[in-house]
Amino acid sequence: MFELENKIQNKINFENNFQHILYREKIVRAYQELLDTDYTKIMSWWWEEWDSLLWWIYWGKIYVIGANTWVWKTTFVNQVSNNVSNQWFRVVKYSLEDRMEDLGKEEIFYKINKLRKKDDKKGYMWTDFINGRLNKEDWFKQYLDRACEILIEKNNLIELDKKAEVTIDNLVQLMEQECDNWTKLFVIDHLHYFEMDKDERHDIQIQNVMHRLNEITRRRNVAILLVAHYRKWSNDYEPSYDEFKDGSAIKHVANVIIQITRDRYTDRSTFHITKLRWPIRPQTLETSFDLSTFEYSFTKKKYSHEPQF
Repeated sequence: MFELENKIQNKINFENNFQHILYREKIVRAYQELLDTDYTKIMSWWWEEWDSLLWWIYWGKIYVIGANTWVWKTTFVNQVSNNVSNQWFRVVKYSLEDRMEDLGKEEIFYKINKLRKKDDKKGYMWTDFINGRLNKEDWFKQYLDRACEILIEKNNLIELDKKAEVTIDNLVQLMEQECDNWTKLFVIDHLHYFEMDKDERHDIQIQNVMHRLNEITRRRNVAILLVAHYRKWSNDYEPSYDEFKDGSAIKHVANVIIQITRDRYTDRSTFHITKLRWPIRPQTLETSFDLSTFEYSFTKKKYSHEPQF
């Protein structure tokens, strides 16, 4: 009896999920989706250079970000997630490797020093800040309160509080819940920090992760910024997506691959768009990074959703 019911249910599921359609229906669907698209609902990178190059951040796509260690790929995705969140989009960030509290302290530190720079004051030292040596200073408490108020003010960012390693099954379940809450952008830092089965090849497991993430982006109409590690120290000047650790599925599934190189003597950063599934030539973006403000020198947008005619 149960076997018959399962066969019937499987047949229903198959017919609901798969069907043959005419080419004209594909065009009609694209036509209708285009007319239904509201440009005020599209996520901006909030930097003029990035919106011009990558045409804003679109649903249904995976943006992979890669770089050597200490090239600030996490810093980049954190800034993008804050930019998008400040536009009142719901953004969920999964920091799988680092403690949430440590990341928060870093953001507060750089915001405080940015405020002090505006006031023509010298920035605090990290060791004094993190070791609590400033806690009894009156000026510090005022800057601390101001920094936290600014960081919280418009931020719609959701973080993951975790007490155990995350499996891909865990993550998919969490993402499905957040899709129901109207999350539009997910940030995953990083791909290689999932709990892995020691008895199965890592490249096969990474392939499974990439395909499952891709299925969510397509089915739930969301975007993902995904940080991925290299398998070894790479050539700083000519990055290739073949450098990703266990990366065959990464380069095949990703819609856009962004790889960052940095000149350690000048702190000039170059963003190489090494894969772009759109009919334009991949390019590079160069910028400097100001350690005192912890910001890239990209041009900030003064407005977000004004059409260009």
